[in-house]
Amino acid sequence: MKNIPIVKPMISEEEIKAVIEVVKSGWLVEGKKARELEKQFADFIGIKHAITASSGTTALHLALEALDLKPGDEIITTAFTFIASSNSILFIGGIPIFADISSKTYNIDPDEIRKRITEKTKAILAVHIFGLPSDMKAIREIADEHGLYVIEDCAQSHGAKIDGKYVGTFGDIAAFSLYATKNMISGEGGIVVTNNSELADKVNSIKNHGRDIHGGYNHYRIGYNFRMTDMQAAIALVQLKKLPDMLKARAQNHKIIREELEDVEVLKFQEIPPGYTHANYICAPHLVNESIPVQHVIEELKKNGIASRTIYSIPSYKQPAYKNIHEWRWAKCVNYPDYSKYHLPNTEFIGSHHFEIPIHAGVSEEDAVYIAETLKKILTRK
Repeated sequence: MKNIPIVKPMISEEEIKAVIEVVKSGWLVEGKKARELEKQFADFIGIKHAITASSGTTALHLALEALDLKPGDEIITTAFTFIASSNSILFIGGIPIFADISSKTYNIDPDEIRKRITEKTKAILAVHIFGLPSDMKAIREIADEHGLYVIEDCAQSHGAKIDGKYVGTFGDIAAFSLYATKNMISGEGGIVVTNNSELADKVNSIKNHGRDIHGGYNHYRIGYNFRMTDMQAAIALVQLKKLPDMLKARAQNHKIIREELEDVEVLKFQEIPPGYTHANYICAPHLVNESIPVQHVIEELKKNGIASRTIYSIPSYKQPAYKNIHEWRWAKCVNYPDYSKYHLPNTEFIGSHHFEIPIHAGVSEEDAVYIAETLKKILTRK
């Protein structure tokens, strides 16, 4: 029987050799490799500045902190994502305000954003979920109309585009993750990108204890140690070179599976708008009704050697941390909403009806056909 894992880091001798070279050099902390990665990644997506960070979460934290948002400022975002997206808002004293998603794209719905704008709203944090870009044109228009910042959470969307333009270049600032499961990896790691030189300087300073970006031991602001090691950067540089081929493999696997299952009425995939390029980080279709339980599908796939799971079945506002938000360190000076009263119907429906199937670059075309045919049998079995 086959054994197809849900994720598989695509590490070769090339990455191993790159790490060994760094270790032998004696320069293990952030240095030449990190600087090279910043330049190559900025060139790749077509942006002025890329700044390495220790993780995708710290990259988001840096992006938000560089905007000088204040405690009590409201930032509208999605609850159908990894909790780091909204947690990064909490880190800087902001208030996450959750807007519902589109049941077609799984991304934050611009119309729902409009409903949640108040005089306290200062920014929109858009997540390109599973690698599908959010509607950045509409989000940018809303932000410009109300004088709001736009932060792009690109943790899952390396290689995603809208009309040929890479995600990460639409907002004021954006953050990528290089976690071990992503389209390109460094184990842990992140990258902040922006076209704004002032923001880039702030990020560079904040991630290094508020240090003078020109050198020396003057510290002009409170900062952190969010630096990337050169070992991480060395891995990411090799991965960036491989990224186009890995994206092609992911896209082909996704295409095979979608085409085989397009006539299965009980199943729906993320709808990809015209002009959008899906980065194919995750393939997670959803069941349109309760006729077949999601958990049954997952268990049947596993019986056939195909790993599967739900991912964001618990919206961020239903997580225990948000039920206990009064215990958070900003609670004495920030008036958080009662997240237990949130009910976002599309977020909750997609959350309880979706499941992931493997499409990573380690999945062969033969595997993709097998996954599609197996899933079709499960869903059409009488």
